[in-house]
Amino acid sequence: MADISEYSLVTYERKQGHWRAAISPVRRPSSSGQGGTIFSVVTPDDYASESEAQLAAEKLIRKL
Repeated sequence: MADISEYSLVTYERKQGHWRAAISPVRRPSSSGQGGTIFSVVTPDDYASESEAQLAAEKLIRKL
């Protein structure tokens, strides 16, 4: 189970009344200066509100 504090969560409205959320890992500064692979996950469904989309993203994070 992943810790929510290790992820950045962004909600957005695709069109009026259709909300989704994207999550991506929080990047930690590296001493080598080389970045790693960054990935993001978007909630698979639309939600009626921003808070519902955020809750769905938090559930996704817990499954990681």
